[in-house]
Amino acid sequence: MAPRTSPTSSPDPLKLYTGHLISAFLLSTGLLALLSPTTMAALFGLPITNTPLNSLTSSSPTSAVFTPAATATAAAFVQCFGARNLTMGILNTIFIQRGDLRSASTLAGLLAIDGLLDAVVTGRGAGVAWALPHVLGAGAVLPVARWMAG
Repeated sequence: MAPRTSPTSSPDPLKLYTGHLISAFLLSTGLLALLSPTTMAALFGLPITNTPLNSLTSSSPTSAVFTPAATATAAAFVQCFGARNLTMGILNTIFIQRGDLRSASTLAGLLAIDGLLDAVVTGRGAGVAWALPHVLGAGAVLPVARWMAG
């Protein structure tokens, strides 16, 4: 598919730079989540540990919230998040390299949905303070996407 710019004009360099920044964010968070899911989970305020969450209130080892198997499962879900971001970063990079700002802006707009979903998950597990950056990011990406499309 050809870029959606006219043959005589080239895309705005600032919009291309912004697209590259979005790609860098997606690729870096995707790689971090894939390579170090426990670090990424901690950055979301949702640390993955082998220490039971209820260890301070319960002396029964059978009532532990996290077991090594549960920890591995939680890390796998963080890696799914990483795969999502890595895939979106690769797609965005392809769009930007082709000068297809309309497709890149559509993808950027869809990031708002991911940001809000991440906010819901983070808010439930870590509280509103940890969810707020996701809400703000989702709100900020919408006008950027609209600007990139124009």
